[in-house]
Amino acid sequence: MMVAVMAIASLVIVGCAPQEEGEEGAFAPFGETYELRMQTPFPTGFIMYQAGNNWAMSLNDMSGGRFNATMNAGGAVVDALKEMRAVHEGVLDATYTGAHYHTSEVGFAGDLFNLYPAGTDPWEFIVWYFDGGGAALHQEMYDRKDLNVKAFLGGMTSAELFGWFAEPVTGMESFEGMKFRTAGIWGEMLNEAGASVVTMPGGEVYESLQRGVIDAFEFSTPGVDFSAGFHELGAYVHGPGIHAPQAAFEVLINMDVWNSLPADLQSIFEHSCEASLVRSWSLVDGADTVAITALQDYGTEFVKLPDDVQMAITELAHEKYAELAAEDEFFAKVYKSQTDFDIAFRAFKDFAQPDPDLMTP
Repeated sequence: MMVAVMAIASLVIVGCAPQEEGEEGAFAPFGETYELRMQTPFPTGFIMYQAGNNWAMSLNDMSGGRFNATMNAGGAVVDALKEMRAVHEGVLDATYTGAHYHTSEVGFAGDLFNLYPAGTDPWEFIVWYFDGGGAALHQEMYDRKDLNVKAFLGGMTSAELFGWFAEPVTGMESFEGMKFRTAGIWGEMLNEAGASVVTMPGGEVYESLQRGVIDAFEFSTPGVDFSAGFHELGAYVHGPGIHAPQAAFEVLINMDVWNSLPADLQSIFEHSCEASLVRSWSLVDGADTVAITALQDYGTEFVKLPDDVQMAITELAHEKYAELAAEDEFFAKVYKSQTDFDIAFRAFKDFAQPDPDLMTP
């Protein structure tokens, strides 16, 4: 009987032992760790740095320490906004960033995977991404440029503030000659509206407005902007964020690093991004709710963007998208995919989803 018990025990031990690397569905051997050096474009004080760092820490926790991920702030390893190129080259293993920061390399389709004027709302984007073909197009955007990265969706915010301005916006003519900090398609549109667009990392914005280097800027949502101290500048804050109805943040990992991971750690990495998507959205929305009250208490002057300006921006946006689609086949492909999906999605929602205003007591 003792021999039989020992034999059974040995089988159980063998059956529970980790598989060797290289076997199909293999687990990394216990004790082996995978270092991930990462960077966001954001300073440590910004809530989006916190969202990215939370994701990195979740990787370590979910993997039981088999990942050793370290998130660095913008500029710590490479210059802020240069993270995608650094991941491609292997200087960074991964990044938590926005696709609109590298449209110079991937084309203006990058804006369609982050934010763009009169675009989708957050939930429309998420459903399109996971169940409407968006994820495959996201990866195609990098593959077509021979960039050595694997792409995931890892963060989300609701609409941004329209921006902070030294003087209130009263009409489209207000943008003429304005030195405006922004990027991507919105920057192109503002240039065409007569503004002078400047692109700079978020960590340089505060001092630039303070010194008069710029006249206005947009950055993010109320909570993010409040955490950056922008309310201290005495500028007029404008809403709604017609230029950015949502902002999506991507996770990029070097493809060679990705391919070196065993199957279970790849799965943990992918699903940690999905978890981060929800958690970051809640984190930012929660902070936004508190920040609006804090801004009011501070005495910040709120300006509602005139309806005619919002309509003019929407018209300008669709004209620009038609122009870009005619020039860029991939931009046209992504834009059509999103637009077709949104039309069907909104028709479903309009019929099935109750209007929250009608349910308010």
